[in-house]
Parts: sequence; C-alpha cells; structure tokens
Amino acid sequence: MSDFFGFRPGHIKDAFTAHEGAVRRRIRFLRLGWKAKLAEKRRRNRTFEHVVTVTGSVGKSTTTRLLGEIARSQGVVHVGSGSNNPDGIRGAFLKCPTGARSWVQETSGHNKDALNSCLQFIQPNIAIVTRIGMDHISSLGSMENIAAVKGLSVEALPADGTAVLNLDDPLVAAMKKRTAAKIITFGEHEQADIRLVHASFNWPERLNMIVEEAGHQVAVHSNLIGMRWTTSLLAAIAGARAMGIPLEVAASAVTKVQPEIYKDSLHEKAGVAFILDCFKAGYWTIPSSIATLKTAQALRKVAVIGTISDYKGSARPKYVETAKQALDAADIVIFFGNHAQRVRRLLPDYPDRLFIFETYAELAQFFSGTVRQGDLVYVKSSGSDHLERIWHNFERPIFCETDHCGRRTTCKNCKYLYRKHWRKRSRKPRVSAG
Repeated sequence: MSDFFGFRPGHIKDAFTAHEGAVRRRIRFLRLGWKAKLAEKRRRNRTFEHVVTVTGSVGKSTTTRLLGEIARSQGVVHVGSGSNNPDGIRGAFLKCPTGARSWVQETSGHNKDALNSCLQFIQPNIAIVTRIGMDHISSLGSMENIAAVKGLSVEALPADGTAVLNLDDPLVAAMKKRTAAKIITFGEHEQADIRLVHASFNWPERLNMIVEEAGHQVAVHSNLIGMRWTTSLLAAIAGARAMGIPLEVAASAVTKVQPEIYKDSLHEKAGVAFILDCFKAGYWTIPSSIATLKTAQALRKVAVIGTISDYKGSARPKYVETAKQALDAADIVIFFGNHAQRVRRLLPDYPDRLFIFETYAELAQFFSGTVRQGDLVYVKSSGSDHLERIWHNFERPIFCETDHCGRRTTCKNCKYLYRKHWRKRSRKPRVSAG
C-alpha cells in the first residue's frame, strides 16, 4: 500500500542513500572553496622576501624540505611540501606562520590549468626546476610536453626574479629562454654555477658531495640514500644562493634533513635494514634505484619490486629488463602484484633467486621465513601496492593482508593496518508488496 503522495518509506530512504555521496561531495566542495577564498584573501595581505616554487619530475618534495631547512636557518619560513595541488597549497597556506620571511612551495606539473592556478596564487620570485622525466607521460604524451607544462613556473617569474635550472637536463636548461629573470644553474656540467665536483655513496654511509661555486668548494654531508639525490641537494643549495644564503650555511643546514618516509627512507630492526622507495615506481627511475642497491655493502641484498608505472609500449619487456637489472644487484629478487607473472619465463634460470607472488599473504609468508640478520632489503613499488607493509609487519605484526585496498593514503596513516576493517553488511533489496 502506498504512503502519502504515493511514496513508500523505503523509496525515500533509497533516494537519500543514492544522493548521499553527491551531498558529501558538495559539502566538501563548499568547505574547500571557503578555505580557498580565505587563503586568497590572506595571500593578498602577506608579503615575503622570497617566494620559491619547486617543480620537476623527481625530487620536488625533498628539494622543498631541504631548502626549507636552509631558509629556516635565516628566520621563520613557510614550507609547503606534499600537498602540491591548488586546494592543497591554499589549505596549507592558512597555517603559514606569522612573521614568515620566506615561502618555499612544492608545485605539481601534471596539469597546465592546475599549475597556472597554483602560480597565480603563489606569485613566486624564484622558480626551481629539478629534472624532467617520464612521470605523467600517459596524460601529457611526451617529455617535451611535460617540460612545456613544468616550465610555466619559469614563465611566471617577474623580470627581477630568479630561475634555478638543472644544466645537466637539456629540457630544463632550455627553459632559460622562457624568462627574462636571472638564471642560476646547477649540475655536473662544467659551466654550472653550483657545480657538483664529487659525490660518493657507499652504504651504510650516506650521500656526500663536494660542491663548487666560482672556484670555492664546500663539502656537503647528507642523510640521503643513493646517488640520485644529488639533484635535490644541488637544487636546494642553488635555491639558497638565489635567496642570498651563503654556501657554507646551506651545506650545514641540509645535514638536519632525513629522507622523506617511503622515498628511500631507512628503517632498521634486529640487524635487518630496509630502504623503502614505495611512493611511486616510474620505469625511468628503476636504474637509479638498482644502482643504490648495487653499490651498497651488505651480507645479503634482497630486492622487492611491485607495480612499475610511467612507460610507453608493452609492459612485459619493462618487467623483464627490471628483473635482469635487479638480479645483477641483489641476491634475491621478489616481484609482487598483478604484473609479477610477466617475469615467469625467467624463473627456471634463477630457481633460488627469483620469486613471484600475486597476493600479499603469500609474499608475507615467504618473506618472514627468508629474511635474516645482516640483510639489506630494498623495496621499490607504486603507492597502490602498499609494500611498505613488509617493513611494518617486520617491526610489529600487522593485520592487513589486502591485495588491492584502493586507498590513496600510505600504510603509516591507515587505521586498518593493525586492526580489522569493519564493513557494513550488504542490505537485501527491499521487496514491496504487490
């Protein structure tokens, strides 16, 4: 029997449920929109001595954190790292410290409109570009297109600003033509203003460098792991020089910065060391990751590799080549996930060294019975794999064995890592009386 106006109670509830997601999205939009408006008002009323944007395909967050620490040695600074989209940048700006003299902000370059929105809000007078790689190749089509977008930060500079460019990367070096601002270059190139004279990494030692400016050399000791982080260190030091901070001060300040978690971060327990590179696994970054493992000194080296991203063409050759490189650097190589089967043909050639697992439960069981004191474990994976769980489970047994949870948060911030994920029971469809 129909109720008032022909609606049944179940119909009303179903209609509310159907629109609940849309209502939540609208509320979120209004909340973020309110924050954005407030942030824009505050930005108009704030002046900074230096406003720095940091972009590139690699090392943005680490460069931002390094330069932020250097700038902190000179006074109060606002550092925006991690949230690099328009909403994230504006939201973080609401927490800008009172009296901040400088602002160092990471910006993403995956979308032209988004980056322009960020730049209009930030209004930089210093722009740093680290390096152009294959990240976002699927959406932008080519490295030239990627460079075209990321170079917008250079174009946004005023004539009295400064562009800090990687002279070792032709696509970045070419950006000097896109601005009338002053140019400061960095890299190994002999004509670089901030030149890398020497770099060394020999695990368990960290990355150390000698940097030269106009014939003056300074030793730089860092806590970073792997030679590939020379770009971020050089970019941060060059950015510091653009801010007028002496070379020695910059070199001293970077010693306080630890690797960002899951970006070649170090974790140790019971004589086993883990290096976690679990934020993203672009195919073009594989060689530098393998080089870090290959040069390391350890009783035994174990490589765990998850989903590889950001490449063109067929996936199988990429995984096979990655497996061969990893086998040249490590004693044991493990592939995890839906693509692990792509290296199956190599298994007969490496019966005791190469292993594949499609489920996390199988991987965890094998790993717990394999790892031993003196091992160095290098984990290279995309964020969707959540392979940082290997370390968390070694440190303290976890509950989660989900293969594909779909969550964008890292395991460190997931409330279900150590406890069961409660799910609502599915409701049976309501059947109305005829």
